[in-house]
Amino acid sequence: MNLKMASLAERDLAHLIHPLTEPRHLAAHGPRLVVSGDGWWITDDRGRRLIDGFAGLWCVNVGHGRPEIIEAVRAQMETLEYFTTFHGQSHPKAVELAEKLASMFPKKWGLDHVMFSSGGSEANETNIKLVRLYWALKGEHRRVAIIARHHGYHGLTIATMTATGIMPLRWNFGPEAPGFELGPAPYCYRCELGLAYPECKIACVTSLAELIERVGPDTVAAIMAEPIIGSSGIIPPPPEYFPMLREICDRYGIPLILDEVVTAFGRTGKMFGFEHWNVRPDLVTLAKGLTSGYLPMGASVVSHEIWSTISERLPDYVPLSHGFTYMGHPVCCAAALANIDIIEREDLPANAARVGTHLLERARELQRFDSVGEVRGIGLMVGIELVTDRESKRGFSLPHSACTRVETEAWERGLSCRAMGTEVVGLAPPLTIDVETADRMIEILADSIEAMERDMLGKERARASASGRISASAEFFEKLLPSRFDAEAAKDLDLVVQFVLDGPEAAIWVLSIRDGAFDASRIAEERSDAAATIRSSAADFVKLVNGDLSGADAFSSQRLTVDGDLGAAARLMTLGIM
Repeated sequence: MNLKMASLAERDLAHLIHPLTEPRHLAAHGPRLVVSGDGWWITDDRGRRLIDGFAGLWCVNVGHGRPEIIEAVRAQMETLEYFTTFHGQSHPKAVELAEKLASMFPKKWGLDHVMFSSGGSEANETNIKLVRLYWALKGEHRRVAIIARHHGYHGLTIATMTATGIMPLRWNFGPEAPGFELGPAPYCYRCELGLAYPECKIACVTSLAELIERVGPDTVAAIMAEPIIGSSGIIPPPPEYFPMLREICDRYGIPLILDEVVTAFGRTGKMFGFEHWNVRPDLVTLAKGLTSGYLPMGASVVSHEIWSTISERLPDYVPLSHGFTYMGHPVCCAAALANIDIIEREDLPANAARVGTHLLERARELQRFDSVGEVRGIGLMVGIELVTDRESKRGFSLPHSACTRVETEAWERGLSCRAMGTEVVGLAPPLTIDVETADRMIEILADSIEAMERDMLGKERARASASGRISASAEFFEKLLPSRFDAEAAKDLDLVVQFVLDGPEAAIWVLSIRDGAFDASRIAEERSDAAATIRSSAADFVKLVNGDLSGADAFSSQRLTVDGDLGAAARLMTLGIM
């Protein structure tokens, strides 16, 4: 690293706040600095070329440095750098892009109106507000609930965060927005319902119908779902899932919002993810691949039924009271139009399907490693889930530690991939990538997984073997806890956490930790002075202790919940307790 780059890293640490980044780890290791991009390659501050195996953040579908987009942006900057679409004003590029997007959906579905935004979170927020407004103007004011799914990702505004089913992303940002419900996800490898496909008969989707009945069909505004669950670990659904979900929506008269922020514009091997099942959405959320990340932009595509109801029923002199400053930004629109032209002209969805099939086949070869539990994917979306034991699917003692280690090892070897989900290494390269580069990605990942296993897997198995198994929750507090407790890590710690377990073996246990020692006792009533209260069934708690259920999975599916200080609960992992 030259002096200029070293100075840049120091300035980064001094001033830049990084999303989804552990601050102390960043302070210790510094940022990864990328200084240029070309095609599916990026160059870091040391002058090393790396394969951009995640297209930035699922964004750069057409690859870096495309002159067509750069020229379109330059030309628009010289013509009209900014104007608003507020108050009935417009400009040519916003009109052209709205028209183009509407033309990309089957005409019979009536997805013919578009509202722009600066990204996916804003676009999802827009769709949530529009669908609630739709029901209010129809006189059904109770229809405000948005049903989303565990493990789903829809953004990190207050509302979209509450629709997001990745619970750690919601820690300490409350109070959350009311009017959201979460149901099971089609995560077959770790089914939260304890079933197996296909004998399950897709119970995860029928459970959504049961959820609708519980909350009341006349209170539900929409169901929101990603065609392929993305950030939780690239999880494609069973083929029956979305046709069944559409039938449920039709049965109850509930609009379906498809969050295509990641999956649109060729990522899955088709232009849109819903094309794999020919399932009709009522609203669609777009971003990322809309401009290939060249400029920030999102879009909400809205059905004629929803928009005509809003436009015809809003009272006179009452505007659509929603908007963001950069909606329909002319330069972003120009970038999007040039980007879509490349995707269509070069048929990048077809390349994603062809190279993606090869990449997935090669990635499945990684199952020769003991730590690779499942490899899954579609198009140029591939997830590699890591475990300490394939038979039990036991996770690592510190969630996200193994995939983060693989990500770091891969970076040093020339591949940018992503640690994601509970313990998943994700690949989502630019759609222009070729077979030879896909092969190289797998070679790098093989070396990286081997390095991770060499350092971590033996220790994890020894820990699991030494800690033993329990058959009842009381055994953990009375017998197992002393062998797991890390007194050195607990030095100078003063913490009270209680465990409220229900079911046939219901009990309340309080764990007090002070100055490297602990006391565990069973109590009759909950204590008000506990820093955190961990709640689950006694049966699930036994599974957690035995490693048959990971804490992250239990948390995401709400089989385990935490009241109070989530950081205090998380400390239990560092002490070897959970």
